[in-house]
This record gives sequence, C-alpha cells and structure tokens, in this order.
Amino acid sequence: MSTTYEEIRAQLGWLCDAMIPGDRELGMPSARAVGVLETLLPRALKARPDLAPRFYEIVSRLPAEKPRDPLAFVNAIPVEEMDVVGRFVAGAYFSGEEVSKNLGFTGFQALPMNPDYDEIMETVEPIIARGPCYVKV
Repeated sequence: MSTTYEEIRAQLGWLCDAMIPGDRELGMPSARAVGVLETLLPRALKARPDLAPRFYEIVSRLPAEKPRDPLAFVNAIPVEEMDVVGRFVAGAYFSGEEVSKNLGFTGFQALPMNPDYDEIMETVEPIIARGPCYVKV
C-alpha cells in the first residue's frame, strides 16, 4: 500500500520547519512561508515520479508529532535517505519565486534557436575546401 501526501503532512510540517526555518536578517523566508508544503513540494514530487516513492517511504517513518529537538532528529536520518529528502525539500524551496528573487536569480531565459546557416557555412567552407591537413605517422 502506497503512502499519500496527506498521510505524511504532519511529518512534513515539522521537517520543513527544522530544515529551512528562514532568516529575517538575511531576508530569507522559511519553507512554510513560501508555500513548500502547499504548492512547491507536491509539484516537485510530481516532477520526479522516480524518486517520489522513496521520499514517501522515508518521511512516513518519521514521527507525526514534532520531536523535542527536530533538528537533531533530522541530523540522525542516514545520509542516503537525507539525500532524497533534502533534494525534494530544498529543491521545492529554491523553486519558490520569493526565494529566487531574494537570491538575485532572475529566472531562466529562453534562447532563440534561429541559427544563421549562411554564417555557419561561411565559417566551415574554407576548412572543407582546404582538405585533410594531417599526415599519418
């Protein structure tokens, strides 16, 4: 039986808060403040269906109630598992518009794909006309 997002929502609440609490001095919001739980994490999980089941499995083993020291609990997660969890939580966080803006990331820009074939051929033709220039040794 597979785990659903709603079934691990309690774990995700304290986990995201522990991993990315935010920093007012640096102007960085918390994971919860940018909508990681509501929007960004579900989107990331849909984008990576190959890793999502492993993420659900790992998070479902965490306690639903917030531990006394959540960060210590997060630090106790084995590295291989934390790689999967961190990839999703941090990836979702950094995809937030407010976070990108605060980091100065302006976003991806579309590059036009209209190559000037005449210019390319003008550059290549002298090389083709020259012919082979290497001598076999």
